[in-house]
Amino acid sequence: MSPTRFAPVGSMPFSCAVRLLPGGCGRASAPGRSATQRASPDTATGEIMQQFIHGMRVRRLALASTMLATLTPAAAWAQQQQDESEIVVSGQLLSTQAAIAAKRTATSVVEVISADDLGKIPDATVADALARVPGLSVIVNQETGEGQYVTIRGLSGTYNATMVNGVRVAQTDSGSRDVSLNLLPPNGLAEIRVTKTLTPDQDGDAIGGTINFRTPTAFDFKNRQVLRAWLSGGFNSYARTSGENAALYQGQLDYGRRFAEDRFGFFVSGNYGVSHGNSQETENDGEWEPHIWRKNSIEAISEKNMHLPGIDLDYRRFRQTRWGGNASFDYHGDSTQLYLRGQYAHFEKVGTNDYTDYRNRKSPRLTQVNPEDTSLRQPEDMIIGRDPKLGNIYGYTPGQVVDADGDGRITDADRNSKQYWSLNGRSGVWNPKIFQFARSFETQDYSQYMATVQIGGISSIDKLKLSYDLSYSGGAQETPGQYSVSYNCDACTYPLNATGMDWVSHDPRFPHPSLPAYAVNVERDPSLLPFDSAGLSRWKQRDSRWAAKLDARYDLGGVIDHVQIGAKWLRSSRAYDSTPVWNGDFGGTPLDGKSLAASGLIQKTVNSILGGEYYYGPVLSRAAVISAINAAIAAQPGSQTTGTDLLRDDRNGRETIYAGYALADIKAGAIDIVTGGRVEHRDTYNRFWSDDGAKSGFDSTSRGYTVFLPSVTANWRPDDKHVYRAALWTGYSPPEYGYLSSGQSIARDKATNEIIAISRGNPDLKPARSTNADVSIEWYPDLSSQISLAGYYKRISNFIFTNGSQVNAATRSGIVEITQPQNGKTAEVYGAELGVIKQFQGLAAPFDGFGFEGNLTVQHSAADSGQAYRMGRKMRFVNTPHLLYNAALTYQKYGLQMKLSYNYRGKYVESLRDNAVDKWVQHNRSVDFHSRYNFSRNVAIDFDVANLLNDWRYYTTKGDNPSYQKDYMEPGRTFIVRTNINF
Repeated sequence: MSPTRFAPVGSMPFSCAVRLLPGGCGRASAPGRSATQRASPDTATGEIMQQFIHGMRVRRLALASTMLATLTPAAAWAQQQQDESEIVVSGQLLSTQAAIAAKRTATSVVEVISADDLGKIPDATVADALARVPGLSVIVNQETGEGQYVTIRGLSGTYNATMVNGVRVAQTDSGSRDVSLNLLPPNGLAEIRVTKTLTPDQDGDAIGGTINFRTPTAFDFKNRQVLRAWLSGGFNSYARTSGENAALYQGQLDYGRRFAEDRFGFFVSGNYGVSHGNSQETENDGEWEPHIWRKNSIEAISEKNMHLPGIDLDYRRFRQTRWGGNASFDYHGDSTQLYLRGQYAHFEKVGTNDYTDYRNRKSPRLTQVNPEDTSLRQPEDMIIGRDPKLGNIYGYTPGQVVDADGDGRITDADRNSKQYWSLNGRSGVWNPKIFQFARSFETQDYSQYMATVQIGGISSIDKLKLSYDLSYSGGAQETPGQYSVSYNCDACTYPLNATGMDWVSHDPRFPHPSLPAYAVNVERDPSLLPFDSAGLSRWKQRDSRWAAKLDARYDLGGVIDHVQIGAKWLRSSRAYDSTPVWNGDFGGTPLDGKSLAASGLIQKTVNSILGGEYYYGPVLSRAAVISAINAAIAAQPGSQTTGTDLLRDDRNGRETIYAGYALADIKAGAIDIVTGGRVEHRDTYNRFWSDDGAKSGFDSTSRGYTVFLPSVTANWRPDDKHVYRAALWTGYSPPEYGYLSSGQSIARDKATNEIIAISRGNPDLKPARSTNADVSIEWYPDLSSQISLAGYYKRISNFIFTNGSQVNAATRSGIVEITQPQNGKTAEVYGAELGVIKQFQGLAAPFDGFGFEGNLTVQHSAADSGQAYRMGRKMRFVNTPHLLYNAALTYQKYGLQMKLSYNYRGKYVESLRDNAVDKWVQHNRSVDFHSRYNFSRNVAIDFDVANLLNDWRYYTTKGDNPSYQKDYMEPGRTFIVRTNINF
């Protein structure tokens, strides 16, 4: 069923005070045309305003809102009350009323963010804006701190559907079906609608729900012509205090017009914005390890006493550019409405990351004959002499320690394995002997675009209504060139019996290295760092999607109000190209053989990062590094990567979906039931490079399956203030494209060419299936207030996760990382959502301008991955926080609008590990402030502060215990001033 769609805030664009009478809130009438004929296919403005008026004892409702009225993020000051019986509604209040009306009248459980709501908080991306919706949380970009992905009720983007104007957008992430939302600024939209329960007319591969971004049309505005513009500027605090470029600015221009007696309309919008940032991070380098030696990488680790091998300090600088726009052309005839819509969004980041590495390294160890023996004394306590050639002589017997050279004695010459522990066996304890310090640099350039084009319409023939649509969505992500260089002391000569590093910390977020005496100067003296490696690589992911759909609805008008059938076809073609251009040294250039200090690559020295927690040191010049690597490539003919090495990570795929559905809408008094079923057949083809170490070449897999998805949704509206909902529905999530490849790709160390990681596909993956139950109660005390309580339950079988494990190997690092997707057994996610919106209009002035908005989500998840080492123990479902809440205090009076918002997201598991120490993302909070003053109906000024308390944005640990830090990143505060102009 195509649910009735109501106008967002922007559908009530009033450029002056308007007296609202019953039916008097629609757009301008065209002579000789009925209200039904004038209605927009996407909105029902008259119905919403009737709902606003219903039950209100007013002589006049004066609306003096221009910025809000035309879908801008601002609202002009309403006229003062002309007498005691008059109620003034404008700005935030009108925005709230529109969103409440849309939620109340929807068939499914939905959340709506209106255009004006998107401008109330200084969110950098639409993902950040969605984090304020009940049950939704954001996964941030670790490099910038901006929101990038969104989860619905604990289910990540791969379980959800993302659309623009109902068009499934191109999926351009190379490793998932998730959609990166950091390219979309949170302005220029008509609304964002999140649907949490599905009916048969909606795509079935959305276990969590759907997110639809709707762009404006000319028929969304009351005035036949609209012109809007706004410009914002500000700065990032971290970049400013670090002496980096801190500026940010953005502008947008919109124009729309209806003509020919409101039969035709067009709307066009364009935006451009630039932001600079400086994020600072500390992250661990190497897995936390137990105090006692462990047999292998899949042996479970006790989290009671773990040790940190090393840390990286990251100093990132970046410039982000976003630009794009949307356009629409609409025709509204007497029985047919046609539309042509297009949208384009482009994101580009030009950035660098300097990272400093403090790291203990594995060193040669003696191996126990019986690895389970816990009785052996430590090697330093067993030294009984020294041989000038063989080193220390130990008092162990060949029955206790492996005599590798077979001379009947145990000496340093018998060290035959590399470990952190004193012995290779259960008697070994944590005792690193080698320390490395390195300074590295890489460019972090990245670009992405997303485009959609859609042509379709709606035709009515008596009781039959046909909806038809043809669409295209294309997109790409790419790193056009990643330049990297590293200087380190791996080749340094350490004194005899050197020691590794210890760590001291007053705060688990900030482990500080306690450098050995022989290396105390290494972090402040770049002349001690010889060249290690340099490289250049690039990659690109593309997706092109064509889709066509047809829906037919026939109105019966009885107990069965209407029946509806439909069909959809979608074809997606994806390609991923990875190119390792060059790895080498600076031979043949002036940098050959020179230390970091003598290289000429240093741009400046940074004395302090992360609020004074660390000394950082030299950071490199982007231009100098790029020039040096290009010079080395030119000086070394034939050094660039050639042949099969260029193909190892390349792959492409094709997916075709055929879907059909049928439903009936049953009405019995105040009860409305929508029931039916959907069938989807999916064919997937993948072509990929396979490398098993012995032979390599392109291979392919094909997969096809069919799912049936029944559902029933019921709504009971006993009066205009209450809605009771219940739904039982089914959904599924297909495996990622690349997950179905049966081959494997091998990653090698740039300097040594050793294998460091292996990624394998799994052609036997099954789609995840879910059964979902939802119940909710919604109470609307007045037009600007809402209280809702919802409960939900999801049972997911064959859920898909990517498992990472470490295998011991004779490499410099001592391990090889192996990654492979797997089907888990079953998972359960259930919880409750509470939402409250209240405007305190009945209070005495000036307190009648206050309002409160808040929501709370408490949920629980339990999943059985089927991994042997977990021995049936349940874990949290990946990416599922158990606590989410938002609270905001709003104020609107005397032309002033303010909103102080608090957002909290609880901790969750980000990825699974075979060693039972999963990666957790710790809780996150954000306090943000928004204010606006309306100088007139046409001009408003905003002042916003994001991350007011300067909190962290990304904080992860190994295991649940915050003592074992993994990543900690701070992006700083952002200050924004915005001017809004409307005509």
